[in-house]
Amino acid sequence: MYSQNTQMSNNEYNTNTQSSKALQLKYKINYLKLKRITELNQNLKKELLRDRITSSNASLQIINYTNDLFNGKDYTVPSVSGQVPRDSNPLLKTPNKGYSQSPNGSNSSDPGCCTIM
Repeated sequence: MYSQNTQMSNNEYNTNTQSSKALQLKYKINYLKLKRITELNQNLKKELLRDRITSSNASLQIINYTNDLFNGKDYTVPSVSGQVPRDSNPLLKTPNKGYSQSPNGSNSSDPGCCTIM
């Protein structure tokens, strides 16, 4: 009888130990989930505090930056700087490194690397 009671108590102990381990594991998993959600929430709060500007303001900042950098002569934005003057166009000054055309519209005597027909 004593041995049966001892076996029953050992079985109860093993069952209690297993259930407590399972419970601890469940608590650990829930804690890790909470920690992850808290970190994500903090990251979202930081992103919310970041300064925001509209796209039109960002475009104006880019134009102002290029104007300052190139002394107002950034020809990649023709609406701001206008067209490239023929005398200052660096592509027309190198006749042997690409297509070149004389100012009157006809091909020059030295056509460079390309001939257009």
